[in-house]
Amino acid sequence: MLKKITAMLMALTICAGVLTGCGDKKSDDKKSKKNNSAASETTTDAEDQAAGPVQEEVLPVASLTVVGKSIDTTNFTMMTIDDIDISFDEFRFYYFYDLENYKQNYGVTEDTLRENQPAYNLFLEDVISLIKQELITDKLAADYGLELDEEDYKVIENNMQDAKSKYESEDAFREDLQRAHISEEVYEKMFVRSQTYNKVMDTLFANDGEFATSHDDFLAMVQDPEVYAHEVHIMIPFYSQAELDDSSAEGYDDMSLSQKIGAKSDAYNALDDAGKEDAKTKAKEVAEEALKRANDGEDFNKLVEEYGWDIMLEDPKKGYYMKRDNTGGYPKDLLDEAFSLQPGEVSKELVENETYGYFIVKRLEPDMDYVNENIDAMITANDQPAIQAKFAEVADGMEVTLCDEWEKLTIDSIT
Repeated sequence: MLKKITAMLMALTICAGVLTGCGDKKSDDKKSKKNNSAASETTTDAEDQAAGPVQEEVLPVASLTVVGKSIDTTNFTMMTIDDIDISFDEFRFYYFYDLENYKQNYGVTEDTLRENQPAYNLFLEDVISLIKQELITDKLAADYGLELDEEDYKVIENNMQDAKSKYESEDAFREDLQRAHISEEVYEKMFVRSQTYNKVMDTLFANDGEFATSHDDFLAMVQDPEVYAHEVHIMIPFYSQAELDDSSAEGYDDMSLSQKIGAKSDAYNALDDAGKEDAKTKAKEVAEEALKRANDGEDFNKLVEEYGWDIMLEDPKKGYYMKRDNTGGYPKDLLDEAFSLQPGEVSKELVENETYGYFIVKRLEPDMDYVNENIDAMITANDQPAIQAKFAEVADGMEVTLCDEWEKLTIDSIT
């Protein structure tokens, strides 16, 4: 389910976020109740009684029940993936994380899965896929003999201590773990997995590693005009010419570009078809004005600052480095225009894109000082498709052995 490489840290990030969020929310709730009571000293006893008793929170307790029989999960292995045993406790975290994902993204609830066993079985397959994604770097570390060292374990220990330090007590920390359906042992394992991920990425997929483009090869690629195009552009979106109402227009000139984009986008999306067509027409007029000034030889970077709406080009000196195979996912119209130009040339015609609006492009010579300063990050971006392909290859090759009770699981089996 998780396709991006950064999702390998999903479990750690989600868990840490859940815990911090729960802890902060709990503290905020206490403050809110205290403030509310201080501000409501006139509340009568009758009103207090009418509000009813405050229900005590019931924290989830781990359990596995199959065909009415309770299973001891102390040393229970839910599945084995390429010789890596997944305990019930570890499986349970991913299970409830994915269940929450189903609720939020698809509106699928426990009741839905209770009434539809085939759908529940598909959900379980997704959980397996999720766990396999998490195990990819563990598998690569084992295959290439990469082991965590003393410094790595210091980082892990510090991360654990830092997580605990955000709580008033060990009990508060453990309660939040319980809310997140995770044991302390599994939580620590996620920090280990995070550090393993870092080691694998740094060793195999960067720094001239086994699967990384070498520095020399990348420098040659970025200077090949048939492979990379360094460009800067003026983007004038359709929404840029939507009229703001009085409340939105107030303080508009003092807004950041991001805030202006939000205000204009909201205004554009609220328009009817005729209103949108009018905004498009006005955007084209503005774009044609900018195009003329660019072709008259005015400073292109100043025109970007004056007309442009691309938030990544607030400092236009950097520009974009686009690869012809479009690993960066740029609009095809924009990519094609960049490669049609020679360094120093500017678009002669507007480039129209139905999603982004109008583009005016200037192609540049590669800035080798910038490239050398940022080469590691640029290589990582360049190698993303190859990294994803390697990760998919590893995941597809994993063998999964499920526990005997697997086929008997229902939505009510796991708490």
